[in-house]
Amino acid sequence: MIKIKHLPFAIYIFISLVLAACQPGWQIEVTTQGEVTSQITQEEVRFYLEKSEEEIEVVALGQLLYKNGFTLIDRINLSTESEEITSFIWDEVAAIASVSEAGVITIGNEDFSPSAIDITPSPLASEIYFSIMDIAPTMAQTLGLPPLPDAIGEVHISGKTEQAVMILLDGLQYHKLQTMIEAEKLPFLQGIEEIHQGLTVYPPITTSASAALLTGAPPQINGVYGYGYRSTELTTLFDLAVENGKTVVAVEGASLPFNLRNAESSLSGDRDGNGFSDDNVFANSLEVIESGMPDLLYVHFHEIDDMGHNFGPDSPEYESALIRVDNYLAQIYAALPADTFIAIVADHGMHTTDDGGNHGTLTASDLIIPIIFLDK
Repeated sequence: MIKIKHLPFAIYIFISLVLAACQPGWQIEVTTQGEVTSQITQEEVRFYLEKSEEEIEVVALGQLLYKNGFTLIDRINLSTESEEITSFIWDEVAAIASVSEAGVITIGNEDFSPSAIDITPSPLASEIYFSIMDIAPTMAQTLGLPPLPDAIGEVHISGKTEQAVMILLDGLQYHKLQTMIEAEKLPFLQGIEEIHQGLTVYPPITTSASAALLTGAPPQINGVYGYGYRSTELTTLFDLAVENGKTVVAVEGASLPFNLRNAESSLSGDRDGNGFSDDNVFANSLEVIESGMPDLLYVHFHEIDDMGHNFGPDSPEYESALIRVDNYLAQIYAALPADTFIAIVADHGMHTTDDGGNHGTLTASDLIIPIIFLDK
């Protein structure tokens, strides 16, 4: 601290506080195999505390690791200045690991003040080549639209089609899907030649995933950082389509979890009172197709996610919901006109909890999603 003589004590205290505030905050080195790749800083923690739509005092460690380029992780090691190392299997602690503004990492009931975190990435992190951010750029390409201005996702289809359909299967866990396909429980989906493993964005929840799905951009670009955000200021696929003379129809469930600006929206609800909206989403989708197929159709099935939350992704109820949706997909595909491109994607996965299931963590169960491209 710089000392300035002959100043009144109150002014000295004021200057001292100003100088202290100007000092750089703490930082925690992030390493991979001992090599420094980035840092977690006090400024980053403050940023996410301020961006949160809720009153929070800590930031999920997964949020900060994702911001620093990590997705699928096997293990983390926390190291102190005295070289004491504490190791964790990441998927076991991802939901209970946080960072405070003071730089304290809390995992469960334990507090740590590490100088470094060493990350062991999962081998899958370098083997997955598809992303939820690829969907909008690919669909723009197939519809003959200009590129989305802010997208970083990749285009995976070179051809053009007259119409395109985006089908969102809310909460479909990739591993569970593959298990049911191997058990031959899903006649339509198991007949598809290639189902890609893809990654959604963090946090893996419907709002942030929807923004990435429609803009082709991640949260740090589209501004949708998590819960409470229901729209983005960036140009979406729907905006781009309408600006270029295309018609867009969106068939949703009981409500709009995200602002589908520039789409003619149809809310399906639970008209028959059976406790589900997917059967009505299916019926409305067929009606749209048969009454006049738009250039771009968006269909959002919710029931898989609902059953996952209530009963868990390994439950019979979750399986039954997926079996019903598989049947809906088969009939929608059959009803679509020729020269249609179809993208089927989940917004996020699901992990098992003590009382059912949930999502929102930086774990394989929540981040890995199926991505399917079909032509008719």
